[in-house]
Amino acid sequence: GINAEYGGGRIAIIPKALMDPRRPTKPTAADKMEGLIPYSPQITVPPISYLTFNKTLLDIRGMTTGVTGLESTSILFAYGTDLFFTRVTPAKTFDMLNEDFDYTFIGLVLVGLCLATIFTHAMADNKALNKKWK
Repeated sequence: GINAEYGGGRIAIIPKALMDPRRPTKPTAADKMEGLIPYSPQITVPPISYLTFNKTLLDIRGMTTGVTGLESTSILFAYGTDLFFTRVTPAKTFDMLNEDFDYTFIGLVLVGLCLATIFTHAMADNKALNKKWK
């Protein structure tokens, strides 16, 4: 997405789909399957896209973005009379685990796979030894 400052001291992230030059005026079924949204001469930003939520920033003079350790996340700093700092995830947090992620289950699965590997390796060694005795 693209970060943009709107009049009234608001900062929004414009979804990439709104900037697609292939947006049809009358989308066909194939266009809808591809995720193209209908063309409109005005870019209407959904209210959820405003990064400042209900805050108004006075006299925004500039914005700076930066990278983080996560692929899905960047940071935004806006400055002017007010200072504003936020984390931006335009493609949602696809590379982060949910808070309710079951670490115990994944640990048990990992231990089970290690034990199965050891067991099958021992069985293969035993089979090879029996084959040599025949």
